[in-house]
Amino acid sequence: MSEAVSVILRRQMPPRLDAPARSWLGGLPCLPDATPWPRSVSSVHPERGERPLHFLAQICCADLPRELWGRLGPRAGWLLLFIDPNQGCPEGSDAFRVMHVAEPGSERAPPPDLGPVHDGVYSGPSYDDLPPGDPAPDRWRRWPVDLVVAPNEARQEHGRVLVAPENYASILYDGAEIAEENARPAAVAPFTYRHARYALFDLQRGLKQTIPDARLSPAFRDELSRDETIPALVDHCRAEARRLREERERLSLSSGAATPEQDEWRRARIGQFERQERWLIEMRTADAIIDYLEASPALERAWQEELLAPLEAMIEAIGRRDPDSPLSEEEWRALAATLADRRFTRWRNEHEREIEGRPRIAFFEHERTGEAPPPRRMHQLTADLYVDARRRALIPKEVVAQYEPHWRRLLDNRPHRMGGYHDGLQSDAVIGPAEELLLFQIASDDAMNWWWGDVGAYYFWIHPKDLAAGDFSGVRMDLECY
Repeated sequence: MSEAVSVILRRQMPPRLDAPARSWLGGLPCLPDATPWPRSVSSVHPERGERPLHFLAQICCADLPRELWGRLGPRAGWLLLFIDPNQGCPEGSDAFRVMHVAEPGSERAPPPDLGPVHDGVYSGPSYDDLPPGDPAPDRWRRWPVDLVVAPNEARQEHGRVLVAPENYASILYDGAEIAEENARPAAVAPFTYRHARYALFDLQRGLKQTIPDARLSPAFRDELSRDETIPALVDHCRAEARRLREERERLSLSSGAATPEQDEWRRARIGQFERQERWLIEMRTADAIIDYLEASPALERAWQEELLAPLEAMIEAIGRRDPDSPLSEEEWRALAATLADRRFTRWRNEHEREIEGRPRIAFFEHERTGEAPPPRRMHQLTADLYVDARRRALIPKEVVAQYEPHWRRLLDNRPHRMGGYHDGLQSDAVIGPAEELLLFQIASDDAMNWWWGDVGAYYFWIHPKDLAAGDFSGVRMDLECY
């Protein structure tokens, strides 16, 4: 078959939530009452028995262009896609299901035995930042999509066959701002009590980490005890502080030679070398330094324990509030200030490295505070609000402006696609007629918290004769990832 067009499943930015979506990713399916939720027995985990599959997408066939798939396939009803995201590298039809329904029915509640979308047995989205007792969700957020028709074109470039145009997100979103591939949104203070709860749990998780005892090998002790070692370390600190001060002064005379961030880094490093010099002079002997290094982990453990009790009381108080009630920046600062001034600082020996048979003697300043950082899950929590008509207004406008460029981007420039050539990772599209047609390409997507394998994509293939007959039982799925 030869194909003239492809269809891009472009997430709506912002989602149009004032009317029912015709096509969407994630959320829940709209199934006729008589249609059962698809289930399967995993070939990877048959001991778990029959399990419900997870809903991935629902597409309105009436909105598909006539030219798609060489004019084959349904142009009425809805196509639904379900997968088992916890199988690793799925190869059989037990890992997914494609369904076509004539009428959508009402939104179907998930089966009570539907498990989490990620059970931790394979690479994928991380849910290790959830508060204790909070399981990974059993569904992905619901995000409406527009079906964008694109010409089915491919090009050869650098030994690869590429399909999506360069910087495709900026084309799909008509020149709107797109974040860089590896950029992350800047830290944002919690603005709901749910955000605050996550931030406090992140702090609690850090305060419960195990503090190991000092690692001081006999070789380290011997090298530190050499007469010239401590004086040499003091001289090194003085020389480095002097070099950085001279560098700052020289650059300050050259307009634009250093950014404010670079100047602040040099200033901070000067302070670290000066403090280390004072600490070494105060210690004076190798025995004093060794005693200090061996005693300080216990002091840090005691500092952690001292903070945990008031922190747990704060978490309990936060838990009594409506998680979706707004939290002003002033309220968060007052809450975070309760423990923010609790600080602990100690000098630690760097991990030993052998240099010409001798350990390298070096120290660094280890500092901790009781200040709660913005929650690690801020990106996902905010996306949940963004696609919720009732709760979107909770997001401050400046936060929306910062996050939208990140939600528009395409990981590896790879869109969600139906029909046409595929954007392969480990395989290339073969230009020309094809024996199988691309039913779906579902890519990794940060906004959906989809990370298939190692930032890969699922490809669903169907034979033209099956598509013409409306038979989706023979669909084949591939997972390609790094």
